[in-house]
Amino acid sequence: MPSKWYKQQPSNRNFLAPSGFKMELELFAGVDFFCQSANIPDITATVIEYPTRFRNIPIAAAGGIQYGDLRLKFIIDEDLKNYLTVYNWMRKNNLSEEMDDKKTPEYSKGELLILNSNFNPNIIIAYNNLFPVDLSGLTFDVEDTDVEYLTADVTFKFTDFTFRNRQYKEI
Repeated sequence: MPSKWYKQQPSNRNFLAPSGFKMELELFAGVDFFCQSANIPDITATVIEYPTRFRNIPIAAAGGIQYGDLRLKFIIDEDLKNYLTVYNWMRKNNLSEEMDDKKTPEYSKGELLILNSNFNPNIIIAYNNLFPVDLSGLTFDVEDTDVEYLTADVTFKFTDFTFRNRQYKEI
């Protein structure tokens, strides 16, 4: 049987640029996070090992998967609007100083838009039920001679994420 490797060549020879992305949060659509970096979280499958006489054999288990964290780094605007948005969101979801049994956590949908070589959305990573769990502190320092704008890191947990194309169909 002749090889057909030439038919399996990629049709798109443009490479993925690490700076070609944009982050959007549904709950805070008016807040631009001036995102400097974002990650696609890792995914881990549940595995069980079947013991044999010679070695354990790994088997894919129907026990589900676990997702890593979504981490963003963003430049902070001078009014601290984007920083305070996350800060207040965390306080609202986690403040236990008052007894309120009717308080429900606030979740958001989010999209990480991966841009193509023309800086148009190409792949959309849609996150469900995002909520912040960690927000870095800020350090002010008068000894810095170069102006480097303050950035903050925020970590989000979520229930799941899916990959979609430009037409919002899962891929």
